[in-house]
Amino acid sequence: MLAESHQLHVTATTLSDHVADAILDAIVAGELACGQRLTAAGVADWLGVSRAPAREAFLILHRKRILDRDTSRSFVVARWNRQDLLEIAQVRAALEALVVELAIAEVSPEDIDHLESIVMQMEGALSRGDHERLVQLDSQFHSSLWRIQDNTRLSQMLEDLNAQVRYFMRITRPGDELDYPSTHRELISALQSGDINRAKAEIREHILSTAMRAIARLDSTVPTV
Repeated sequence: MLAESHQLHVTATTLSDHVADAILDAIVAGELACGQRLTAAGVADWLGVSRAPAREAFLILHRKRILDRDTSRSFVVARWNRQDLLEIAQVRAALEALVVELAIAEVSPEDIDHLESIVMQMEGALSRGDHERLVQLDSQFHSSLWRIQDNTRLSQMLEDLNAQVRYFMRITRPGDELDYPSTHRELISALQSGDINRAKAEIREHILSTAMRAIARLDSTVPTV
């Protein structure tokens, strides 16, 4: 199933979450394919844990729709279709539009500098052809944006959605990574403008147009994932 063994050294109360994170990382890295069956024994051996936290991790990822159950009730990596992908993009765009609406009054010069530093790192990753790093920096940029506003429930909703966003990006890769520096710099400019409507429109356009292009590319190759 997975070639390398990974040992997790965490407390019992957080072990199942860490196992879930490790499984998600393996899915996003392409080590686990869409439709691949997972077993508690296999994951336990891979991570050096008992079967109980592996089973709990399966339930966590099932609630997040990263894992499905097949006809035998075994857990498998979810196969998403076009509607699944569209729903993720729509929900993310709506939530992040609210983020910028709340953040625009709170954003500081230090926040802008931090976001700019991430964009500069994107440019460096792009020049090296490091697309994996570009995707990581995209996630870092948006997480940093969430932290500018102080609605903790909104932040939690976005954190809960993040696993699905990461899987979305895995399924639809390659995406618009080449445009990341310019599109994220436009977002920074919209934040600096103080214009709420512009900033909300910019984040919605950034998320939805990128998603629709990715879905269209997927439609042109395979009908479902």
